[in-house]
Amino acid sequence: MEELKNLVMAMPTSLPVQDDPRAQKTEIRQSHNVCYVASTIVMEDDKVLLIQEADPSIKGLWYLPAGLVDPNETIATAAKREAQEEAGVDVELDALIAVECSSSKWVRFTFTGHIVGGALKTLDKADKESLQAQWFTFDEQHLPQLRGDDILRLIQLASQWYAGCRSGCAPHRTLPVHTGHTSSSIRIIGVYRDERSRLSVLTLKSAFKSTSYPVCFFGQKYPEMAVAETLKSCGYHGPLNVKGVLSVEHLGSNSLDGLCLSLLVVIATKKLKFSSDCKWTPVEGEVADRLHSILASELGCTLLWTE
Repeated sequence: MEELKNLVMAMPTSLPVQDDPRAQKTEIRQSHNVCYVASTIVMEDDKVLLIQEADPSIKGLWYLPAGLVDPNETIATAAKREAQEEAGVDVELDALIAVECSSSKWVRFTFTGHIVGGALKTLDKADKESLQAQWFTFDEQHLPQLRGDDILRLIQLASQWYAGCRSGCAPHRTLPVHTGHTSSSIRIIGVYRDERSRLSVLTLKSAFKSTSYPVCFFGQKYPEMAVAETLKSCGYHGPLNVKGVLSVEHLGSNSLDGLCLSLLVVIATKKLKFSSDCKWTPVEGEVADRLHSILASELGCTLLWTE
């Protein structure tokens, strides 16, 4: 269970994803067949930091500090760079709170963060990146004209994350780990908890020495639908509850620019219609304790889908 321990602790893992024939083999290249976008939400005293756009097509509208991840750049580095370029501030990232994918081949990663340096950009510092940055109270009556309402649900997720931290019930903290993949996949961590609170995880019957898990392609269809179809192919046809993203693996290099999300899924029953591909593996000790803690609270990173 060392691999699962790394996942629940948001640490790098060497788990294979391509031993499952259902995994997508298409090689991923940033800015070639996928666009990664990184954004950062900074909130202080119920105010959110927004930037005013400089691009002529959206000039004067307000948005989160955000932009494309450059080739050979990590997601976290891109989020920090965009905050500095567009808002004028240096940020330390606290957690990844949302991974949003779409059928049009883009993926947006949204972080929470706090300011550790720099100074808010003012109009006299306006450039092609942005005009200025300002704090706004987070409610629709006090927000300026936005470039898009899509950021409202992201800011709401950030507000809930901060509220959880203040209450002493901090959600599971996720930050990207630097593990390279050539394709983009979802690793399904399917967990069953029995009446005595004993945990089991659905694993593949693999020739690999390490434990491996069911995998599905990421980004082609609504994630929960892809997860459900993959679990059906493993013999599970019952209800399921997608809790959220346990970990995100991305290296950010031309040869390894793919992505792997480990998704925590609660499974209602251990009954499998057939079990030629999968088996139930007991989870015990420190890993079980950590999973119980996560299941009792909330995962800090939500998987979203946009048409």
